[in-house]
Amino acid sequence: MAKFVFRLASVLSVREKVEELKKNEFGKAVMELEQERAKLIHLERVRMECIESFRNGLHKGVKPDEIRQHNLFLDRMKILIREQKAAIQLAEQRVEEKRIELVEAMKNRKALDVLKENDYEEFLNEEKQAEQKVIDEIVSYRGSRS
Repeated sequence: MAKFVFRLASVLSVREKVEELKKNEFGKAVMELEQERAKLIHLERVRMECIESFRNGLHKGVKPDEIRQHNLFLDRMKILIREQKAAIQLAEQRVEEKRIELVEAMKNRKALDVLKENDYEEFLNEEKQAEQKVIDEIVSYRGSRS
């Protein structure tokens, strides 16, 4: 029996490698998104702690300079939180882009997988026909000898 050799094996191999690369890029983008979200949670937590600290300080009495410092800090935190939300949106866009690229790479690889399966089925059919032909020749040779 002959060995099956897929005529586009090298192309399939390249597409598998591209798909693996796209999976890694997608995973990296998702991790970066999660890091950006964690930064936002941290900033919001710091802001809330500052607000609570200020409220607790009101009961003890605060100086006008301390009020100004708290307000400046809270204003800065609002800016940082807004910037972090923008960074999250960019990270979400990157994740979506990488997801689309991964899906496309998977489609490309899958198309060649289907072609390979079809070629293999055709190969098996040809092998079966060749075997049947040999068997028929053997049977007809034996039949003619008798």
